[in-house]
Amino acid sequence: MFIAALLCVNIALGQTLQGFVYDEEENKPLEGAFVYVDGTTFSASTNAKGYFKIVTPQQFNAPLVISFIGFETLRIEEPYSYNKPFKAVLRTDAIALKEVVINKGGPFSRRQMLKVFREQFLGTTRAGSSCKIENEDDINLYFDLKTNSLRAQAYKPIRIINKRLEYKINFDLADFEVNYSAKTLDAFNMRRSFFAGTTFFTDISKNHSADKKRKEVYLGSAVHFMKTIAKGDWQEQKYGLYADRWPADPNRYFSVTDSLSFKKVTLIDIPPGAKKIREEIAANSQYSIKVKEKKGGKFSDVKFDVLYDKQLQSGLMFNNGYFYIDANGLFFPLSEITFVGYMGDLKAGDLLPADYVYTP
Repeated sequence: MFIAALLCVNIALGQTLQGFVYDEEENKPLEGAFVYVDGTTFSASTNAKGYFKIVTPQQFNAPLVISFIGFETLRIEEPYSYNKPFKAVLRTDAIALKEVVINKGGPFSRRQMLKVFREQFLGTTRAGSSCKIENEDDINLYFDLKTNSLRAQAYKPIRIINKRLEYKINFDLADFEVNYSAKTLDAFNMRRSFFAGTTFFTDISKNHSADKKRKEVYLGSAVHFMKTIAKGDWQEQKYGLYADRWPADPNRYFSVTDSLSFKKVTLIDIPPGAKKIREEIAANSQYSIKVKEKKGGKFSDVKFDVLYDKQLQSGLMFNNGYFYIDANGLFFPLSEITFVGYMGDLKAGDLLPADYVYTP
């Protein structure tokens, strides 16, 4: 897969994304390829010449995704950096052309694994529980005995109907893993749950019928919290920061500065409890050696608690101590922050498109 600028056309893009999609093997245009901005409601299909055009009200910090049946999905990072229409070439997907066989046998039944997949992928909130996957047969589930992990693959986008938030979602699953401390699917032994992929949203609400429910999902979410950090209006947005279980001033711990079109957030201090532990470890040479060998970044031992509206509690764990936030409340790198508690429990069923606009 590759992309190349078409120098023969000279059109200013601005907030317009346009280009041509071709078959690599035959070098012919692909009609009907689906093109979308990841995590949004903006999309287009290619015409007989392979041409597409998407106009967005703003630039999104998200890749452009191009998919076509029988071809590998193409992700174009930083698509707004192209000032001319580009040519995207898709390769034949050898895996997709083969029949996908659902794993049988193993320590758990497909029914058991599918139950865990729904819970850890869609979530168990009111919105997550309202979701229905239309093509569950396209999901391949298996339990890795070497790592005690439940894994999932899907060679077609997972089609989700979110009845509560009134969205149709196409989720192109890139990774899914639930890791356990033993050979079990018991939630008590769950260590971590992770999934990743690209998403496209279709709004199926009528006459703003889902507005109230979408507001409920937005408030207290990671996106809402990130926008609060960027603007610094913690009190107005009903957020409270806690260090060592005591109320803390965000300005003491976080520095927020402008960085191009993003806000850069830097951890400038750590809670007294973490400092004390570091001092105790430094005083013990045996523990110091273990600390040097441990995985994680400079601030992987730092955790804060966040309380939204005096009731929704979340925890934040860091890695290297800095991250960036865009205008839509999306942060990167994703490896910098791990959410636990309320924000950590929100799954695909509670996702809103990046172009969702909250109005009080």
